[in-house]
Amino acid sequence: MKQILTLSALAIGLCASPAMAQDEEDWTGPYIGVQGGYTGAKSDTSVVLGGAWASESQALRDFFGNSMGTKQSDGDVNFGAQLGYNVQTSGIVLGLEGEFSVLNGGETIARGPLAVPSIPALSYSYTNTVDPKHMFALKAKLGGAMGRTLFYVNGGWAWTKATLGTSVTSNGNYLKTGSLDTTMDGFIVGGGVEHRLSDNLSLRLTYDYTDQGDETYVTTYRAGSSFTTPAYTETVTQDLRLHLVRVGVNYRF
Repeated sequence: MKQILTLSALAIGLCASPAMAQDEEDWTGPYIGVQGGYTGAKSDTSVVLGGAWASESQALRDFFGNSMGTKQSDGDVNFGAQLGYNVQTSGIVLGLEGEFSVLNGGETIARGPLAVPSIPALSYSYTNTVDPKHMFALKAKLGGAMGRTLFYVNGGWAWTKATLGTSVTSNGNYLKTGSLDTTMDGFIVGGGVEHRLSDNLSLRLTYDYTDQGDETYVTTYRAGSSFTTPAYTETVTQDLRLHLVRVGVNYRF
């Protein structure tokens, strides 16, 4: 990520250095472009126990629920395309942009076997998965033009297709799993700097943050589990947040 930020800043800086010496450009009109960069994905998982868990000790319930929940953080590249329209009045630029990005990567972490402090002979192993696949966003822009360079902030709504999941295995043959393929949605905010390389071509550097909210799903028994009756239940809540740093090229019509 540091390399992407450094190279992007250098590219924008080299292009923007003569900006003050240029006549002010008109940013009004439609544009289309491509972009790519780094995605930092973060996800927190919490678990609520129900059913036959009420018959177990508080110590076991606390250990199990706290161990099954976790925090995840993963980073990978992204790439996509954008389409938008700007309107400029004096030095103020208003715009609307839609984008689609492919989010590579995904993470499954495994922990255990973890022994229960109050029952040392009993241990559990856990896995947690977060896998954002692609995102669509619609954003409004507000910016200021300085010569051939545009500085702006943006905000709107985003939708992300993702796979979430968790599983547990014990040495007592307690086997459970849960997963969800879903489209999450939430706000997106950010900003960027864009520089005109020519009348039609521009280069930009952007940062966006999106909170995609959380989803809830339940676990089910896996084949071969010794514990099926009475039913133990786990309700899992998992969220998704994304940090996106990208370099893009736009063509203006």
